[in-house]
Amino acid sequence: MILSAAIFITLIGLLSYLHFVKIDQETLLIIDSLGIQMTSSYASGKESTTFIEMGKVKDVIINEAIYMQKVIYYLCILLNDPMEPNGISQVVPVFQSAKPRLDCLIEVYRSCQEILAHGKATSTSP
Repeated sequence: MILSAAIFITLIGLLSYLHFVKIDQETLLIIDSLGIQMTSSYASGKESTTFIEMGKVKDVIINEAIYMQKVIYYLCILLNDPMEPNGISQVVPVFQSAKPRLDCLIEVYRSCQEILAHGKATSTSP
């Protein structure tokens, strides 16, 4: 009886881990006139989506941090501060679970910068 209860609790814990913690895939979609959509797909099939309007986006950068005696790189979205035009209100990390290598981040960064530059060029031209 005790063994079957322990197995049951272990299965419940494993399913909870798969449903709420284990991320299978992360995607980043940028549409220059609308905004940035970040989607995380979990192992259970559940999806979590965050959307940031383009008017709130100041820039996309590659940041670095020291973590457990090594340097890691991650992509971040800088959000405009509504109170101060040159300020940053929030830093939103992208690909938190995937941890892509620097060369992959550079490719994504260049694509993001190209789209952001195109969006700024079309919004400033009459």
